[in-house]
Amino acid sequence: MENAIFVYGSLMTGFWNYDKSLNGHVKQVIPAKVRGSLYHLAHKGYPALISGDDWVYGEYMEVNNLEDLKPILNKIESYYGPNDPRNEYNHILMPIYNLENEVIGQAPVYHYNADLDVEFLNKRIYIPHGSWRQFMEEK
Repeated sequence: MENAIFVYGSLMTGFWNYDKSLNGHVKQVIPAKVRGSLYHLAHKGYPALISGDDWVYGEYMEVNNLEDLKPILNKIESYYGPNDPRNEYNHILMPIYNLENEVIGQAPVYHYNADLDVEFLNKRIYIPHGSWRQFMEEK
């Protein structure tokens, strides 16, 4: 889907950045997952997905017009453009899997730029089950 995005943190339904940016623009939400490693940033209060071999769970969202939503999503995720050294998150086009392990499409995913965060190694909390929603519910 060209107008799709994968989200795994505060942009998921029911969280604060979904309400600020995506609510009213989403046609369909499919529970989904990607490969990576997931951490909670204790010093920031939100998650970080980095490269890895775990499953990271979130939502594959079909939206009305992704291009119209990119400015607000990029602002929320502190993404300034391709290869910009100020990016807190980078866009990575990734295969998206449904919960039955079948590829259901490709979509941009915000990958955390851990190189920018001097506190990352000391303040991160590894989420072995790969679900930030579950992590937040258990907190």
